[in-house]
Order: sequence, then C-alpha cells, then structure tokens
Amino acid sequence: MDDRRNLYVAAFVGASLSYVFNVLAFTGTFDTFRWFVFAAIFLGFTYGFERFIGWQTTSD
Repeated sequence: MDDRRNLYVAAFVGASLSYVFNVLAFTGTFDTFRWFVFAAIFLGFTYGFERFIGWQTTSD
C-alpha cells in the first residue's frame, strides 16, 4: 500500500501544479474552491478507475 500511496500523492501534486499554473496563465486569478472541486474530482476518478481496473483483472 505504501507504493500506491506514493503514486497517489505524486499524481495529485502533479495534477494540482498543472491546474494552478494553467488557471493562472489563462485567467490570471486563482479560486481555492475551484481547486478543491478539481482535487476532489481528480482523486475520485483516480480511485474509481483503479477499483474498476482491479475488478476487471481479478480472476475468480
């Protein structure tokens, strides 16, 4: 689980930095609430896809 947590943290940091820099570059403003919504959706989809792939690859 430690490796998976490290991958989640790395993906979250990379996605957050990309989001912040793109928002600042194109709009010139930063809204914390929008970043929070982005972070929640990003982590939710990441976790959901991981669970879906795990469900598809398990052999019964």
